[in-house]
Amino acid sequence: MEQEVIDSLQKLRLIKEEEEDILITNTSRPDLIEECSLSFFRRLLTNHHQNQRALKNTLRQAWKMGSDLRIVEVGKGILQFKFNSMYQLDWVGKSGPWNFDSKLLLLCRWRKGLSVSNITFTHSPFWVQVWGLPFEQMSKEVGKNIGRKIGKVIEVDKWSLQADQAKFLRARVDMPIDKPLRRRGYVAIEEGGRSWVTFKYERLPTFCFIYGMLGHDDRYCAATPSEQSPERQYEEWLRVGGISRFGGEKAKA
Repeated sequence: MEQEVIDSLQKLRLIKEEEEDILITNTSRPDLIEECSLSFFRRLLTNHHQNQRALKNTLRQAWKMGSDLRIVEVGKGILQFKFNSMYQLDWVGKSGPWNFDSKLLLLCRWRKGLSVSNITFTHSPFWVQVWGLPFEQMSKEVGKNIGRKIGKVIEVDKWSLQADQAKFLRARVDMPIDKPLRRRGYVAIEEGGRSWVTFKYERLPTFCFIYGMLGHDDRYCAATPSEQSPERQYEEWLRVGGISRFGGEKAKA
């Protein structure tokens, strides 16, 4: 987005007044800074039009905040969520990912200098389950090592390691949304040997069963000519426990 702005400005011929800086005073009002610091910006990962009113009402109900949550349209299909407290903001961020009508809700936290022209949505957090690890490799350190190959590791669920079940390792990973979902892979052990593992994703929204990309299904895949019927490379088993419309989690497998 920033590069597009730069390219367009290079083609413009500015008049004298446009070349002059507009001096802004009193730019650090504490009330505005606090309001922005309690904000998320959001966009739905979809190319289809969505009912914004239904989305706002649904999220207020799902998050149980009602009128405490202010939702402002800032342009280009982006909404700003203004919370009353840092606790509310952190809870929404840590409880995701959130889905509306099976579409992934992308969130971006406010930072200084952010505007509708330079905001980007590149990652989304998911709980990833790693199945097939040797028993002696079920540790927090291994979870971090594997998670780094998928995205940025946020945390490894220590409770899943101590619970009655020991079927899989569970890590929360901030994943890039422009790459295919990772299904399987070999885990190499320093002492020698390799283990074949599979990945499953909790609250996984709509994705393409042909290419594994988030944001659309194979019926609306622009990368595939309509006259062709390519074979599906991805299956429903990647999704753990299904998804709910409001982002709530159903029973896990």
